[in-house]
Amino acid sequence: MSRPSDAYPTGLQRRLRAEWLGLALALSLLIAALSIWGRLPVLRDINQQAYDLSMQLTPRPAADRDIVVITIDDASIEALGYWPWRRATHAALLPHLRLARAVVLDLILSDSRLAYPGDDALLAAAIAAHRRVVLPEVLGPEGRHVIRPLPVLADAAAAIGRIDAQADPDGRLRAIQLWRTTSQGARLPHLSVALARVAGLDAATERPDDRPSHLQFIDPARTFVRYPYAAVLRGEVPESAFENRIVLIGAWASGLGDQLPTAMGSGLTTGVEVLADSIQNLKQSLWIRIAPPWVTILASLCVLWLVCLGLRRLSPRHGLAGALAALLGFLSADAWLLAQGGLWIPPAGLLVAILLAYPLWTWRIQEASLQHIDRELERLQIHPRRNPAQAARGTGPDTLPERAARLHQAVSRLKAAARDQQDTLGFISHDMRSPQNAILAAIELRRQAPEQWTESGTLAHIEQQTHATLRLVDNFVQLARAESAPLRKHPCLLDDLVQDCCDQRWSQAAQRRITLRFDPSDHEDTIDIDIELMRRAIGNLLDNAIQYSFEGTEVRCVIERDASAWRIHVQDAGPGIGPDQIPHLFTRFWRAAGDGKKPAGNGLGLAFVQAVAQRHGGQASCASEPGRGSRFSIHLPPP
Repeated sequence: MSRPSDAYPTGLQRRLRAEWLGLALALSLLIAALSIWGRLPVLRDINQQAYDLSMQLTPRPAADRDIVVITIDDASIEALGYWPWRRATHAALLPHLRLARAVVLDLILSDSRLAYPGDDALLAAAIAAHRRVVLPEVLGPEGRHVIRPLPVLADAAAAIGRIDAQADPDGRLRAIQLWRTTSQGARLPHLSVALARVAGLDAATERPDDRPSHLQFIDPARTFVRYPYAAVLRGEVPESAFENRIVLIGAWASGLGDQLPTAMGSGLTTGVEVLADSIQNLKQSLWIRIAPPWVTILASLCVLWLVCLGLRRLSPRHGLAGALAALLGFLSADAWLLAQGGLWIPPAGLLVAILLAYPLWTWRIQEASLQHIDRELERLQIHPRRNPAQAARGTGPDTLPERAARLHQAVSRLKAAARDQQDTLGFISHDMRSPQNAILAAIELRRQAPEQWTESGTLAHIEQQTHATLRLVDNFVQLARAESAPLRKHPCLLDDLVQDCCDQRWSQAAQRRITLRFDPSDHEDTIDIDIELMRRAIGNLLDNAIQYSFEGTEVRCVIERDASAWRIHVQDAGPGIGPDQIPHLFTRFWRAAGDGKKPAGNGLGLAFVQAVAQRHGGQASCASEPGRGSRFSIHLPPP
């Protein structure tokens, strides 16, 4: 015999396997689509937040000591006067930087100073004398308008580069464009590229495309060497401090110059700091490489299928913990790749897929399991209950609480079936065997003492025990049919049915001088019932009432009808039943204790009455007091 688990994969397990595979494939396609369309607003925001978190959690490189920043700070403004300073002042500064490898003057010098007409020439001469000064220009957002330095200054400069910094839609600066193409087709380098070329770092500037280059920001605790502008101008900083170094001159004072939020999330960063970071990224190849979509898809799919396997194999609680652990592991690995290899994989597609995986899988496995449970409940004939209000709303039996209630009902029924099986075995081993043992004993006694056990007496005893056995078998079969056989319902007038049952027992009652009284109802409505089962159930109540009533008394049968139920009452005039016995009266094989005059029953008659009532959607009950008789009732729902 095969084990039950052998058939399990062909049913629910096969369904769950198909659901799991379908979900995993659907989420895989979703990851592929989200990875390709990662620039969509919501996905872009998720990726940017994840990128910033990775940048902030990973160690950052220390500043290159060959890059020096001369800051136009608050102290220098206080020392040299209100900003902007005369261009002659900048011209006076450049001779102090004659040993520098390259100098960038990060100031927009596009307008002439009418108050000091000779200053432009002085600055141009100082720039030309230095021969390694780079000046900035600004390209508009649409690539049409270019703000360039004064021609006299531009001609003197060693190179010119763009300083336009295009932040992401959330306002944070994460990358710069090393090259941009104007609307006229001219390609303009970033100021860091122009400066690197003047400094002799041509190899580091070979990034010809216009794609944004993501910056590796420098650790603020180990930032660049900085000198105040005024201190350098006064000669307080030796010229050797700038020897063979790249020098950046830019605004540092509060409220002066451009200041931008970056991926580091720690306040604002000045434009000259961003320029210094860009130079170091060029010099040391520190750029963060964003993984292409195919790499993102492959990496995300590996994690996704691992999560799906966990959901398939683990319990819901452990599956959820595993999914969250996989997501955290991916983010941690992503941050490690960024810190060690300069590679970052956008996680938005995987994040969305994992956040969907658990609820979708829980939904699908729950739906498949509940449908399987529904089929099993149907096999057990435990049907959903739906009232008219639920039917109008389309709710009720398909909800989880209702299914749980039905499952609990099924479990209770199975437990009851197990108890009934034990009771049946006890009934067969005792009640069914007792008459057979009595027959065998009578036959043996006839053989051993034929003079005491005549043939006629022995046959009479055998006949009596055989009839007892047949009654037991008949009662047992009828009870089994009442509990499980399909009902054969037909319209019936209860008054006629009860009257017929009373008429059949008139002679039986008359033998004990008992009066059978029937009070019919005032209704002519019919009710759909299994007539034979109901006839036998009412007959059982009448038989018990006649058997246990005292001679010369009355057994009364009444039918009542109201909006909630039909009620058939059978009132006897017997000794009554104790309150401790009433809860057990309708239990299979339970026997009330005999009083010495009336034998105890076999525990099947009242169980049959209850089974018939319940199969018709009703209930059987008993009301009794010792010494005042008993009233047994069958309650049936109205048609």
